[in-house]
Amino acid sequence: MPSGLLLLNKPAGVRSSVCCSVAKRRLGRAIKVGHGGALDSTAEGLLVLLVGGATRACELVMSLPKVYEADLALGEERTTDDYSGEPVFSGEIPPGAASLLKRVLPSFMGLRMQTPPDISAVKVDGVRAHKLARSGESAFLSGRPVFVRSISLEKSAGEAIHTLKVVCGKGTYIRSLARDIGRKLGCGAYISRLVRISTGSMSLDTAISYEELGDGEIDLLYRLTPLSRLAENFHLYRGDDEILRRLKNGLEVRLSDLDFSQEGSVSPKYGAVVVSRGHFSFGRIRSEGFFVPVTNIAGEEIE
Repeated sequence: MPSGLLLLNKPAGVRSSVCCSVAKRRLGRAIKVGHGGALDSTAEGLLVLLVGGATRACELVMSLPKVYEADLALGEERTTDDYSGEPVFSGEIPPGAASLLKRVLPSFMGLRMQTPPDISAVKVDGVRAHKLARSGESAFLSGRPVFVRSISLEKSAGEAIHTLKVVCGKGTYIRSLARDIGRKLGCGAYISRLVRISTGSMSLDTAISYEELGDGEIDLLYRLTPLSRLAENFHLYRGDDEILRRLKNGLEVRLSDLDFSQEGSVSPKYGAVVVSRGHFSFGRIRSEGFFVPVTNIAGEEIE
């Protein structure tokens, strides 16, 4: 069974689950398809589809840093915290909004508590928050720790629209950032456009279009990105056939028996990857000098 990543440029107005269904229809029911972190239906940009055995790498893809470009609209707060919602508050945009933004944005960096939007996939007592909200029920959403590596003002179009670049970790809602920035400025804010530019080392520049996904004119298996590309984000080792045998059996291996290939952008304290002849193994590094496999994936698309 093939294993790999299919990089898709998801358009606004299409759900991530629909993209998975289209890919599965093209590839056949026997091949599993998932994604490595949903994009809101109102957002666009890079959606990493997981094909075959790569569906087991979902948590790894989701753990990678994401880069977003977001248009922040000042002057209103909306029910969904983006352009699709109804206004719930309107405020006067302060003079010199761009300069004010540059001063307040650093306060949203680092590890912080963030309350998800009411319209979100977060579960409350087993039920998605967006289902509760749309049925008229109120849901209490508690704050969750998120990490924002950087947030910067890229450009402004007058006083109302400001383009931000955000680099963040798993679970960060850009819509919530917009809401909280608007509240800090006192005028309200929401997202009028959101684009995911990259996930780890995987970029929107190399993604196929939604039309290409569905029209049948390209071979989707040919466009799979090998799992070795995912491995590039982690500390990467390579091993011989004996290493491969031990990994397949879930046995730990000595780091001294592995060939170190490269450093990754993800700290080794969160894990490392061993690639060995068509085999991808993610695991933990023990302080005693051992690699302990956690997730093993075999597939022809691993280099």
